[in-house]
Amino acid sequence: MSGPDDLRARIDALVRANIDDVMSYFQRRLLNNADAAEAVGELLFLTWKLRRRVPGDPTEGRMWLFAAAHNVLRGTRRSLSRRSAAVDRLVQDARTWAAPEWDDTALEVQLALRALSVGDAELVRLTYWEGFSSDEAATIIGVNASTARSRLSRARDRLRVALDATRSDAVGERP
Repeated sequence: MSGPDDLRARIDALVRANIDDVMSYFQRRLLNNADAAEAVGELLFLTWKLRRRVPGDPTEGRMWLFAAAHNVLRGTRRSLSRRSAAVDRLVQDARTWAAPEWDDTALEVQLALRALSVGDAELVRLTYWEGFSSDEAATIIGVNASTARSRLSRARDRLRVALDATRSDAVGERP
């Protein structure tokens, strides 16, 4: 009777002997290496989970491994199909969304936000673009509410100065 160490060694030997072929199997059937690597990971997890069902004979074990790979591939394709359909729906929905009232894609706003620290810029976006209170934004980014309020106040002041300077430069350039 074999013990847990024997089973572990047998599964390890089976995987080592077949891992390159299994990776190639997925690479030939999926669109990119990242999906193939993810499928291999799922197969390894499944193999370990079902390790007691894996045949002891190396040839039968290899066949079991590829049958399991086939099932993982089917599940992966279903998952990718659902993800693709969800992305397509999101793209269609996004085409009907109203543009934000204040668009941070305007060059002057982008430049002003870049002058802030990453955290302060995120506070501004969360409060003004996403509609969160400063306390809620503090919770989202993981800072104390009073810290967020003071950082937001300073960030607003710096944005105001930066945007006023940009507007003044634009007005001064006009003929």
